Amino acid sequence: MKNTLREITLEGCFNFRDLGGYRTESGQRVKVGMLYRSGNLSQLTENDVEKLRSLGIRKICDLRGDGEVTRYPDPELEGATWYHTPVLSDEKMMGQVGDETSFIDALRETKPGEMLLDLNKNMVTFKSAFQHVMKVVLSEPRQPLLFHCMAGKDRTGAVAAILLGILGVPREQIVEDYLYTNHTLEQMNQHFDDIGYNHLPGIEQDVLDALFEARAEYINTFLDEVEAHYESMERFVKHALGLSDEDIRVLREHLLEDE
Repeated sequence: MKNTLREITLEGCFNFRDLGGYRTESGQRVKVGMLYRSGNLSQLTENDVEKLRSLGIRKICDLRGDGEVTRYPDPELEGATWYHTPVLSDEKMMGQVGDETSFIDALRETKPGEMLLDLNKNMVTFKSAFQHVMKVVLSEPRQPLLFHCMAGKDRTGAVAAILLGILGVPREQIVEDYLYTNHTLEQMNQHFDDIGYNHLPGIEQDVLDALFEARAEYINTFLDEVEAHYESMERFVKHALGLSDEDIRVLREHLLEDE
């Protein structure tokens, strides 16, 4: 993990990293400088924007719901095209998704981790959302892509799992990549405090911890659902998302390299 993960430190953003460097089961590596994942971008500083510009990012997939995008809009990044690709289009989670009061009420009634286990299980059914993301990835696949949500954890984690799975990265590495979010919890909590996103009154601490932490059972639930219904990630992207053999070949051609 330490030899492959490339975290990029920014002043106004957290959990920003390059997915390049991961080995695949075929013995290749994911190209550096092509796939980036992150948390909320709304507080990027001028220095941050300059650093992102230097990375050559040309496409940004914003996986958040309408409410989040309105309250915490991404800044413009020169040379990059912004695509709204909401994973939770039914607006079911957090202030981004539905009424904040009903969300807090639901948290008061849930067991620790239960909400995110349900989310990761159900995300396998969000076919149109992931189809939209894959369409953006496949458009000009030579262009570096950034995808993000608020925490850069579950929605972002699902997209990362799909892309890494298509490229042949082993499941254990996909889980490790998801869990890296826990190294950024301090920055995440400070960031959310600064923007007023952490205001969830009357919620037990163990429920809050389960909401913000990356736990292996969350991403494993998503991956287990993929395998239970489609046997493999490749069959999932073919049969659920409509990718062709040629689409998969193109992605591997442009996003992988020999060691």
